[in-house]
Amino acid sequence: MTASAAPKVRKTRTRKPKATAVKTAVSRAPRKVASKSNVRTLKSVKRPSTAKLITPSRYLADIKTRWQIHNYEITMLVSDLVKGYKFTRPYAQQLVNQFKN
Repeated sequence: MTASAAPKVRKTRTRKPKATAVKTAVSRAPRKVASKSNVRTLKSVKRPSTAKLITPSRYLADIKTRWQIHNYEITMLVSDLVKGYKFTRPYAQQLVNQFKN
């Protein structure tokens, strides 16, 4: 065997030393006091008009209508989920039978 045919020895890689944390000096600067010119005052607040409010009976009717819409949407969701289940059930059963054999 020749020297060139000998397996080469793998070199190990040298690592850099870990960096040490640099400590900075904390300066104690005096705090700034807010001047009176920067203080904001609240604007005057006006009570909104009650003319746009609906009556309690209309509010109750609105709640009932919204609840009926909610029930309809949930019924349609359940019906769609049942249709999807019935559509995919034969394919799932076919896969189960295929893996059993």
